[in-house]
Amino acid sequence: MSESSTRTILRPRTAASGVRATVVAGPSTGVTATGRKITLGRSRIADLAVADFTVSEFHLELAPHEGGVDVRDLESWNGTYFEGGRLGRAVVPPGALLSLGESAIRVDLANEPEPARPMRDSFRSLLGRSTAMRELFGLLERLAPTELTVFIEGPTGSGKELVARVLHDESPRVRGPFTVLDCAALPSSLAESVLFGHAAGAFTGAVAARAGVFEAADGGTVFLDEVGDLPLDLQPKLLRVLEQRHVVRLGENRPRPVSVRVVSATWRDLRAMVNVGQFRDDLYFRLAQARLVLPSLAERREDIEILAADFLRRLPRNAACARAISREALAELSTRSYPGNVRELKNTIERAAYMCDGPVIRPQDLAFERLLERGREPAREEAVDDGEVPEFKGAKRTAIDDFEQAYLARLMTKTSGNIAMAAGLAGIERHYLRSLLKKHGLHSRERE
Repeated sequence: MSESSTRTILRPRTAASGVRATVVAGPSTGVTATGRKITLGRSRIADLAVADFTVSEFHLELAPHEGGVDVRDLESWNGTYFEGGRLGRAVVPPGALLSLGESAIRVDLANEPEPARPMRDSFRSLLGRSTAMRELFGLLERLAPTELTVFIEGPTGSGKELVARVLHDESPRVRGPFTVLDCAALPSSLAESVLFGHAAGAFTGAVAARAGVFEAADGGTVFLDEVGDLPLDLQPKLLRVLEQRHVVRLGENRPRPVSVRVVSATWRDLRAMVNVGQFRDDLYFRLAQARLVLPSLAERREDIEILAADFLRRLPRNAACARAISREALAELSTRSYPGNVRELKNTIERAAYMCDGPVIRPQDLAFERLLERGREPAREEAVDDGEVPEFKGAKRTAIDDFEQAYLARLMTKTSGNIAMAAGLAGIERHYLRSLLKKHGLHSRERE
């Protein structure tokens, strides 16, 4: 239980700042845990570990809610029951009795002591005034100087690699390398070689010896991005490296000592993956000595203004683009859902800055639909409503074509025909942009 104290979930506050869970029946009767959010299960790294083999490794998660206790079943094998009904996710009243396997758990609200938080708007490259971000800054200050492995969860575009970089830059290993490995891009046939290296002749094509990611990061930090995509057969080998602090290159027998700190991240729920056997519990234990969950941008909308200002400030000095954003535009940005999170906001701000009509981004510069309407205004003035309704597919194709032509013409004007810059602003690949330009008879500055 002592290791669970570093596992912190960052989410908006409710009236009660924490929850309490007590095992009232079963093998672990009397065991209690209190926290901002509690994971309960058979795993030794669950916040409330229950010695009941009918309970899943990570069975359920509890969090405070204004209506009681938020209960979320983590795809457990035997389920979570309240008053005879099986729960997926539900809010139960304080004092509710939950049944899971052969155990019964009483859940209640609790008030956790307020952690001291630095009143700052940034921590190196991380920005935010929200409660969640200021709590994150405080956690990073405490975690960075340690040698604990840190596991970062968060949706796509929320800044997981930035957090990993800050942990490295604020650590005693800052003079060592910061090495990044995208586990989702690992080819299965070369995964072991990429991680641990290989000797010359170890396999077809291995004409020379090569150090792996862990050797390359010796003395520094290795960041395993999308670690949830790591092949299952490779997981015990990674676990061995974490425990023994040495690697054996493919085709060799000699162990090579390595001194690295491991930070990992994923958008997946590894606890659910552990439950279904897709991720090893013992590896998760080694990777998650400290666990951080980054909030989505939708959960920290108060940070949009400071983020937008920073994105504008970082634009090239010699670029012909807007350097400010209006209050009305910020208000519109605050209503969006942002499935791509901070990365999506950054792309939106940069595109609008380059493509707006003046030095200040206004609401109309944030909606390409309005650019389309502007491009079609003369045609719309001449149009006569004859009462006819066009066939849907044809009308849709015409609208898309008109939009593409108006948008691309404006895009190429703003970038002076520079394909690389235009593709970056539009957020599409160069080859796709070229095909669209060709389709609409538009030209770039690039030689074909």
